Amino acid sequence: MHFLRITVCCLLLGGIAKAQVSNSPTLNPSDESVDHLDSLLEAFYDSNPAWRFDEQDYALNGLAVTDTPRFTPEVIADRISKINSPIPYTYNKSVQTFIDLYTIKRRTQVSNMLALSQVYFPMFEEELDRRGMPLELKYLPVIESALNTHAVSKAGATGLWQFMLGTAKLKGLRIDTYVDERRDPHMATIAGCQYLQDLYNIYGDWLLAIAAYNCGPGNVNKALRKAGGGDKTFWDIEQYLPKETKAYVPIFIAATYTFEYHKEHNIRPATFGYDFSMSDTLMITHKMTIDQLAPYVGISADEIALNNPALKTKTIPGSPVPYPLILPQKAVAAYYANKDSLYASLERKEQIASQQLAKNVAAVNAANDKLKPKPATVAGTGDSSVTTATATPINTTTPDLTLADPDAPVTVNYTVKKGDNLGYISDWFDCTVADLKKWNKLSSTQIVPGQKLKITVPAKYEQQYAQINNMTLSQKQKLTDIALISPASTTDKGPVVTNDIIFYTVKPGDTLWSISQAYPENSIDKIRELNDMGKDETLKTGVKIKLVK
Repeated sequence: MHFLRITVCCLLLGGIAKAQVSNSPTLNPSDESVDHLDSLLEAFYDSNPAWRFDEQDYALNGLAVTDTPRFTPEVIADRISKINSPIPYTYNKSVQTFIDLYTIKRRTQVSNMLALSQVYFPMFEEELDRRGMPLELKYLPVIESALNTHAVSKAGATGLWQFMLGTAKLKGLRIDTYVDERRDPHMATIAGCQYLQDLYNIYGDWLLAIAAYNCGPGNVNKALRKAGGGDKTFWDIEQYLPKETKAYVPIFIAATYTFEYHKEHNIRPATFGYDFSMSDTLMITHKMTIDQLAPYVGISADEIALNNPALKTKTIPGSPVPYPLILPQKAVAAYYANKDSLYASLERKEQIASQQLAKNVAAVNAANDKLKPKPATVAGTGDSSVTTATATPINTTTPDLTLADPDAPVTVNYTVKKGDNLGYISDWFDCTVADLKKWNKLSSTQIVPGQKLKITVPAKYEQQYAQINNMTLSQKQKLTDIALISPASTTDKGPVVTNDIIFYTVKPGDTLWSISQAYPENSIDKIRELNDMGKDETLKTGVKIKLVK
């Protein structure tokens, strides 16, 4: 269970519109006895004074809200020396410059970050403590992102811990069309702490590890070489580091000082008190949008999005891999009470969409059939075995939507027949040659009759694809737009022509370049694309390849 403190975030972000969507379904009530237990548990955590901001604490110094106290360098240096941490904090001119920035020029921003600290610092401290790392490292996201989950730098670093895409994937974060876990506070915190720990294990010095977090270990190593190597501190190599990193460690020290002594500087949090909101994680197993989910959990789509900053769009990608969605506890209760109605609604909409898609495909096929010429004999061959007849592709037939997960990948078997090649087979099964090679661990495109191939297909089309193994070559070719060519229609004198493409038999000495020159409509890249050839694959004598007419 995840416990998130979200109320402060909502206040800072301008609140959440909780008006329900019109025509919302009638919700089933959640279990009152369990709701009562939830409220008792939330009250228990809300009584924790660890992160409570009391207004009376800020009145002890006798300062007005608008007062901005200033202190001598001696006082500030003494305070920094009293910060109890294994991190070697230092006071100097650079540190003082950034302390002035936080405590004088950016007081409002610090006030907002103090409020946000109620949300994130407990999470940071829990992970740091679990790893035995200094708790003061919780101030690193303050200088990285100002505690903004959606922060993006000019270079593309994203989230609370400002991960670049490559480093994020190296640490196991998921980044795709729908999800960016760099923006997920919990996942990014685990990755950020792990990365810092890895860097400390390399350098054995927290300030060097922090510098490497900013500019990369390569730049720190380069600076160490320029400084003569050996046992050097950050201050020994500072002059050899990138400009931004020279300031990075002083800013970190200044941020630590500002948060540790914000009361002395009369910087008050944006909100007082401590409002704990309990949330939990659901595993969503069906693709849907937050707008579709919202009416069934009793909160707005905006509140769902606020609790799940890793979602890049309104889509929750629950299939084929379940997605962990975080919701307030009251919404979790509503979800379980109305889960069946939600999924029934989604299935109805999916069936309607599937039926409409089938109608569209049928209409397109009907229009294409009217435009296609009847099968004809290829000029000059006297052979009518070349045909352009087509049939509805397997993946446009009616799918089996009664399955628990229609889109789940399943495996069907295919036995290679005489005349087959991977190009044909990939067209029949709506995949690529690369897929076939990967699934069957093939090092080349060569296959032999009788060879068994494993092919991954969606569960809802398993029966249709399985039927291909028992079809004749003519029947299989009618599943695609590729013309069927019988052995009698090929010669060694040149390519065989169909209405759409030509099939060329590779001769000794042929190269992709020589063929592209002989048939100008085909570039080297086009030939590779037509025949699903990898960049490292070469032509083999006697093999037939497709070319544009």
